[in-house]
Amino acid sequence: MKALHWAILLALLALAVWLLSLLLRKRSGLPQGAVFYADSQYWQKPPKALYDASLGLVGKPDYLIRGENGALIPVELKSSNAPKQPWDSHLIQLAAYCYLVEQNYGLRPQYGLIQYRDRSFKIPYTQALESQLIDLIGEMRQCEQNCLASNPPNRSHNSPARCRGCGFSGICDQRL
Repeated sequence: MKALHWAILLALLALAVWLLSLLLRKRSGLPQGAVFYADSQYWQKPPKALYDASLGLVGKPDYLIRGENGALIPVELKSSNAPKQPWDSHLIQLAAYCYLVEQNYGLRPQYGLIQYRDRSFKIPYTQALESQLIDLIGEMRQCEQNCLASNPPNRSHNSPARCRGCGFSGICDQRL
């Protein structure tokens, strides 16, 4: 009889853990599906960066989720509260992850997610968004070759925090 009580208690505990995991997933904004890639210190092993040689593009999405019918969904986490619409830079970052997923896994994501602290945006990965990404990378490559040496860009902000986090802060003559 005592073993039956323990079995019931364990079954109830397992049910409670399962319900809690569903609640946390719903609050997180993550879609249903298995997380199979996570750029997190808590993940089993660090994921390899996704790479595309044709664009010279490399990146590591925060999460990749295998959704319904095997669809792959890149998720980008942001620590701030959501703006009214995602920032252009966040859209392009997510587009880059969608592009890299397609190049590395052979499956084109239908959409990706930008998850802010208080809201999630589902962003369709359209041909127009992919073209915008490829055009921007082309402009950056052209500017890298032509512009930077003769006409370096001016700082576009007055935020010391952005300067501290910038990869060029050590060589920038405009840092704050």
